[in-house]
Amino acid sequence: MRTLATQMRLRRLLRTQAEYHRRLLQEERWAPLATAASSRLLQQLEEVRTSWNRESQGLELAGLRAYVSRSLAAMQAAAGALARPGADVAGLGAGFREVGLPLVFFLRGLDDSEAPVLAELTGQALPRSA
Repeated sequence: MRTLATQMRLRRLLRTQAEYHRRLLQEERWAPLATAASSRLLQQLEEVRTSWNRESQGLELAGLRAYVSRSLAAMQAAAGALARPGADVAGLGAGFREVGLPLVFFLRGLDDSEAPVLAELTGQALPRSA
């Protein structure tokens, strides 16, 4: 399975989040920046989701899809909460990265896994050899 486009978009999202996080912690009046950051992160999250849907299309990955969906939903919640008045920027940033970083390695693992390993992970029966 190839997830290179999804990985690239996810890594870009994590870099964007880190840059906004740094700037938000330095700003005294961060409300306008937080709103812009939230909007941009949500847009990039949608790009990651679209890329994942395209790259995983046609594959039986039910259990794996659930993990990716939960991870993206958690990141989306953190990004959306950033725009709220009084948001805990440090906590939301940590939560965002705690979900996003393992997802990068998960996707890399999918790329490195061969068909029999993926079949085992997804619970599919392996074809019998003659």
